[in-house]
Amino acid sequence: MTMLTRSERLALLVNLLGDEAAASAKAGLSGDALANLENAITDFQQYPPSQEEIDLVLDDFSSYFQMALQASGRSGLKGGDAEDDSLEDDDDAPAILQLSEDQFDVEVELNKRFDAPKLTGNLIVDLNHVHPYQLAHGLRNERPQVIAIVVRRLADEHAAKTIEFLPETLRPLIFLQLANQDSTSSRVTQCVLEKALELALDVKERRSEEDSAEKMARLMRSMPRSLQGPMLEELAKSDEELAEQVKGLLYRFDDLKKLEARDLQKLLGQCQTDVLVVALQNVEEDLLNHVLGNMSKRAKEALQEEMQYKANAKQDEIDSGRSEVVKILIELVESGAVEMA
Repeated sequence: MTMLTRSERLALLVNLLGDEAAASAKAGLSGDALANLENAITDFQQYPPSQEEIDLVLDDFSSYFQMALQASGRSGLKGGDAEDDSLEDDDDAPAILQLSEDQFDVEVELNKRFDAPKLTGNLIVDLNHVHPYQLAHGLRNERPQVIAIVVRRLADEHAAKTIEFLPETLRPLIFLQLANQDSTSSRVTQCVLEKALELALDVKERRSEEDSAEKMARLMRSMPRSLQGPMLEELAKSDEELAEQVKGLLYRFDDLKKLEARDLQKLLGQCQTDVLVVALQNVEEDLLNHVLGNMSKRAKEALQEEMQYKANAKQDEIDSGRSEVVKILIELVESGAVEMA
């Protein structure tokens, strides 16, 4: 039987959610709790978890998520006249868990334009009738506490899809909010839900965000580096999520060829060996030679030996490894530690 400590389970979960989720989780911890989490994450990086352990953690999280939703005391909220529909007396309002999932008919296809739903006047039902993308896009700049108030009132499938459409950095913060008892007053809750519905309905179409980000990144790559930072800052003021996407696309793995020897050595010193081993699989020969040429003889031989063992790495593993290297490159460039030609 698989046995994992609390720290190990948390470490495995944030590992599955990604590096940004891990960083967000660490930001909320300190002392022994933080140290235990970091040690557990390191252990999983050195000794990957088994499928049984992954399934165990995901099953636990799913159960805990369901319990958090049920414990939040969700109740039907009716829009309309404040005197008649106050949330402070909602004994006759339908509890969300009493409604079947198929009543919400959650639509998750990547529609370009959204049809306006037929509003019922019941805030919860109406929120569950708008597309999850509309909710997520409308709420993406709100605080996690506010988003959690809305998510608690959604049917389970709708809640899951809404969270999926939110920025990656927000997801773990919302999960943490859902794990806490909801103490928001009924009046504030009603105001939040009314505003959430308004924001969601304002989202008329689904933008091709990846295409937009790629086009902007290509344009910015042709500009001087001195202009890129200010442009990203201005973009972030109006659309932080898009700015992060552009930043992630602004640098590519083959940009390592543009680094001078000293700067490349700084980058390699920040990279985990196992990540570098996977990232360099199937890479262009000139880039591989550039990297190996800036390593010590011992390090180069060790890396080449490890690369032989990982020669059958899957493409998604290779892409993930290269993304990790690019993240480090971005951090070094933004901090001024390295320069790009």
